[in-house]
Amino acid sequence: MNRNLIALAIAATCTLGACESQQGNKVTGYTEGDYVYVAAPDGGWVTELLVQRGAQVKAGDPLFTLDADAQLAARNQANAQVKQAEAQLADLQKPRRPDEIAALEATLHQARANLEFAQGEFDRATDLRAKGFASQQFLDQKKSARDGAQAQVRQAAANLDLARKGARADEIAAATANVAAAKEALARAEYALSQRRVAAKVDGRIEDTLRRAGEYVPPGGAVISILPPGNIKVRFFVREEDRARLSVGRTVGIGCDGCPPNATAKVSFVAANAEYTPPVIYSIGSREKLVWLVEAVPEGGTLSLSPGQPVDVVLPAGAGPQSVSR
Repeated sequence: MNRNLIALAIAATCTLGACESQQGNKVTGYTEGDYVYVAAPDGGWVTELLVQRGAQVKAGDPLFTLDADAQLAARNQANAQVKQAEAQLADLQKPRRPDEIAALEATLHQARANLEFAQGEFDRATDLRAKGFASQQFLDQKKSARDGAQAQVRQAAANLDLARKGARADEIAAATANVAAAKEALARAEYALSQRRVAAKVDGRIEDTLRRAGEYVPPGGAVISILPPGNIKVRFFVREEDRARLSVGRTVGIGCDGCPPNATAKVSFVAANAEYTPPVIYSIGSREKLVWLVEAVPEGGTLSLSPGQPVDVVLPAGAGPQSVSR
């Protein structure tokens, strides 16, 4: 909340004569809240607001939804890619079908028959060449045909052996990695789809709804602001001599309308630099003096404080800062 607006609000509750900023060990302060602003990772159109201002929510409660057409399509595409990758892996892991094995066996039988014929032709050509009835060129042709037939037999036998063994280990490993990558892409797509329905991460009160259904929200644009109960703090200003009595961890008293008796807060911050007295705590005695900002967190969870609420802060007695063990 804007500090100037808070100051004006507090000033409206008291007058210069009746609201003295410092009376003995008592100073006037106000409460302020550290809000949690809830947004979706990606932009989109707000389709539904599921909470109203002032409502109490718990972590996990749905807050709002964004349009999810693109994310749904991406999820479906990733799911199809997973199925495709799994099918390719299963195909590599299975042996060839019986009819494919039979076809390869027939090819091997044919190659062996061709080799047997080519070997016979070569043997006859060799005999004729020895008797002088055939030329060397004729013999070379038969030898080349025989050698080609032998190569075809070796190729057919290798194809049949490979088909019986199935895919190579490196091919199966590559297909397995492809399945894992496709599943990771699917998980990412499902996460992106789940983020179109945003839920609260903390307990607290819905302080404001910053968007309405039908509005477009840019990436990271806040839609809801939540005030957790532990994010309320008391802010007040003290003089130099009072600052010396305050340190982080020191306890101060808290008084307000509706506060229980003997309510306390623990100092969480003491400004290192001084500033001029804010208008809200102007008085004849403190005007034009320097003050230091102090923040304190209410203890015990018993205070029902709202941001901007004026409070009385009772400073601790004694001189000098108190050492605090952490």
